[in-house]
Amino acid sequence: MTQPDTGLREEAQNDLVLEYLNVRRALGYLGFLLPAMLIAYALTAKGTFAPSISEFYYTHMGDIFVGIMCAIGVFLFTYKGYARRPEKGEILSDRWLSRIAGAFAIGVAIFPVRVEAPMLCTEEGINLGIECHPNLFHFGSATGFFAALAILSIFQFTKGDRDEEGRIRWTGDNLIFVGCGVVMILCLLALVPYVLIDAATEALAPWKYMFVMETVACVAFSISWLVKGKQLGAIRTAVGRMAPAGVSPD
Repeated sequence: MTQPDTGLREEAQNDLVLEYLNVRRALGYLGFLLPAMLIAYALTAKGTFAPSISEFYYTHMGDIFVGIMCAIGVFLFTYKGYARRPEKGEILSDRWLSRIAGAFAIGVAIFPVRVEAPMLCTEEGINLGIECHPNLFHFGSATGFFAALAILSIFQFTKGDRDEEGRIRWTGDNLIFVGCGVVMILCLLALVPYVLIDAATEALAPWKYMFVMETVACVAFSISWLVKGKQLGAIRTAVGRMAPAGVSPD
C-alpha cells in the first residue's frame, strides 16, 4: 500500500500547489483588469473619465467596479499561503493578512466614495452599496487594502527564498515582490496631500492624479500576484538576470 499512498499524497500536494497558483493568478488578473476596463470605458464613453477608480461607481461601470472588488475580496479570503512562524517573530500569517486585505477590498465596494455631484444620477438598480456613511470608511478601506497587499508582497511573498538566517535572497522574483510593495506604499503616500490639501487637489485633479496613482498601485498589485503565480516569465527572467542572486527557481 506504500506506493498508492505515496501517489495519492503526491497528487493531493500537486492539486494544492495548482490551487494556490490559480488563486494567485486570478488575483493578479483581476488587479490588472479593473483599471484596464475602466480606461477602456472612459475612452469609448465621452465625458465619463472619473477622477478616481472609486468614482467610476457612479457611472455605468459601477457594477463592474463592485463586482471585481468583491471578487478580489473573496479570492483573498480563500488564499492560505505560508503558515505563521512564531520563532521568527511573525505576528500574522499569510492567511490572516490576505483575509484582512479581502475584508478591506469588500469594504471599498460596499462603502463607495461619496461625491457632491456624481456624473451619473443615481437610479434604482444602477448603484450598489451603502451611501450614508462618512468617506473615512471608503478611504480607510482602500488604504488598508493596499497596505495589507504591500506587506504581503514585501514580507510574506519573499519568505519562500531566504537564506538560513532569514534574510531575503535578492533573486529576480524577490526584487519584483519588494519593488511592487514599495510602489504600493509610495502611491498611498503620494495621495495623502492630494486628499488632505485643497490646493493640491485643485492643481492635480485635471491630470486625473488620483486615478493614475490608484492605477499604478493596482498594476503593482497585479504584477506581484502574477509573479507569485509563476506568470510573466519574460519579466521574471529579465529581472533575474540583473538580480544579485540570479533568476528565481520555479
